[in-house]
Amino acid sequence: MPHLKRFYCANAVMGGKIILDQPQSNHLKNVLRLKVHSMVEVFNSRNESFVAEVSAIPPKGGVELQISSPENTGYSALRTPHSKLTDISLACAIAKGSRMDWLVEKAAEIGLTRLIPIITSRTVVKPDALSKNKIARWHKLAVAAAKQTGQNSVMAIDNPIHFRQLETMVSNFSTSLIAVPNADKYLPEVLEKDNLTKNSNILYLIGPEGDFTKEEVATAIKWDIQPVRLPVNSILRVETAAITMLAMILYHFTKEISK
Repeated sequence: MPHLKRFYCANAVMGGKIILDQPQSNHLKNVLRLKVHSMVEVFNSRNESFVAEVSAIPPKGGVELQISSPENTGYSALRTPHSKLTDISLACAIAKGSRMDWLVEKAAEIGLTRLIPIITSRTVVKPDALSKNKIARWHKLAVAAAKQTGQNSVMAIDNPIHFRQLETMVSNFSTSLIAVPNADKYLPEVLEKDNLTKNSNILYLIGPEGDFTKEEVATAIKWDIQPVRLPVNSILRVETAAITMLAMILYHFTKEISK
């Protein structure tokens, strides 16, 4: 099957019509230069993808797509979606500027399920600097990552919360971890002992530059979050630690599935 350009619409359904948002419409018209009757692929927020035909390209406003079954379009099937190995959520102190953009993009590419930006005692970025435009930008980066990597789901991004608000979330996860440089146990050791399965859902916490305070670590332990250290000898930036830990967790699940 020829490669189809991919577009995202959260509410796309079989047989429906959708209107692409302005950035995606501009990309279709002015970058890809697709025309009416061009065929594209559309994926939604439910791990589904469809073949769609460009049905209208108005001078202004969003491009209209008509979703059809593959049999009605001459395409026998779409690609097999890249399913996630397991549900992994990251509660991460907000990094400054473009570094947070990089973290969002790479975490989404690798397969993070959910990002929870947190504000800690040592977080440099303050709540009043986190505009709706910045959250919307992170979402666009996550959508672009899903389009590029062939995933049929988009990494969820929560509105930023304060560290203590995590308390009400921890019970929703089968395993919760916090990265601490002087923790007694290394991450691989904890993952091996926790008997994690594909149905496990994991939460891991990454602190800011300067790390979590002793009080925050003690509080996390009271919430039954396990402290772990990464098997590296260097001090990592927020975004580097977040991606390193995600990759190690995913590697562990790859090993478990292949047994």
